[in-house]
Amino acid sequence: MKLAALISGGKDSMLALHRAAKDNEIVCLVGVVPKNPDSYMYHTPNLHLLDAIAECLDLPLYKIATAGEEEKEVDDLTEGLKSLKNLDVDGLVIGGLESEYQKKRFEKVCNALNIKMVAPLWHTDVLEMMKEVVNNFECIIVKVSAMGLTEDWLGRKIDLECLEDMVKLNEKYGIHLAGEGGEYETLVLDAPLYKKRIVVEDFDVRWKNYNGVFEIKKFRLEDKV
Repeated sequence: MKLAALISGGKDSMLALHRAAKDNEIVCLVGVVPKNPDSYMYHTPNLHLLDAIAECLDLPLYKIATAGEEEKEVDDLTEGLKSLKNLDVDGLVIGGLESEYQKKRFEKVCNALNIKMVAPLWHTDVLEMMKEVVNNFECIIVKVSAMGLTEDWLGRKIDLECLEDMVKLNEKYGIHLAGEGGEYETLVLDAPLYKKRIVVEDFDVRWKNYNGVFEIKKFRLEDKV
């Protein structure tokens, strides 16, 4: 199938893209850019890197703006995706794991456009998925909002030690290992399909009331050997 991949730059959407690309052709990327930083449906930190990610993947990117209002942001995605009909796209790849809220709304979008929803991570084993992220991606945490995730988690690379600490927090506080409940969000700096990798050169950390964001101010794209 020819697929469009809905990406945010985070690990879930990127892993879904990688899995889908094994048996399908990814023809383009779709990025939703909400004005509301607390969007109900979409990832928001560091969306200014979407163009860089598209360059790394060497794929065209379609950006869709939305105010980020509940339910209306779903209609905004449907409207924005209508342009993909010219690309003869058969389906849309999403990174959903367990959220029925998101799944139902993405199904609504795909049904309206008569395309297939492709969810390679749906009901996958979350711990095994996170190990796949550790083994294949260079990925950092760019937002936290949960008990136990302190300011020093911001900018932290998701490696085996990080995953082990995350398992402990899951056992102690019940946070979702992949952060699907909004506990944390990520950015993939390098991945197997990237032609170039993202190198962070400067950043700001914003922290308030147990919530924090790692905002990338300056970066460069580096050729991979």
